[in-house]
Amino acid sequence: MISITLSQAAAVLQGMLHGQDLTIEAVTTDTRKVTAGCLFVALKGERFDAHDFAQQAKDNGAGALLVSRKLDIDLPQIVVKDTRLGFGELGAWVRQQ
Repeated sequence: MISITLSQAAAVLQGMLHGQDLTIEAVTTDTRKVTAGCLFVALKGERFDAHDFAQQAKDNGAGALLVSRKLDIDLPQIVVKDTRLGFGELGAWVRQQ
């Protein structure tokens, strides 16, 4: 379990925070495993783009999004160049704490 504010995460990832600064305590890449207030990471692969599931993540209770482009969804969003790299960098930062 982690505890980090979105502004801290944005600084760690050199991303841009859009929206309210919240504290998150969980991160997921799977909309089926979203927990209340968690950070949903929208990964993009060759055959899928999880940005397409961001609204579902919100509907399931996600509190914020880690995305590679700002989405028209009423949730705080950290925008980074590459969400896969950002996910790894955030995990590395958490392990160092």
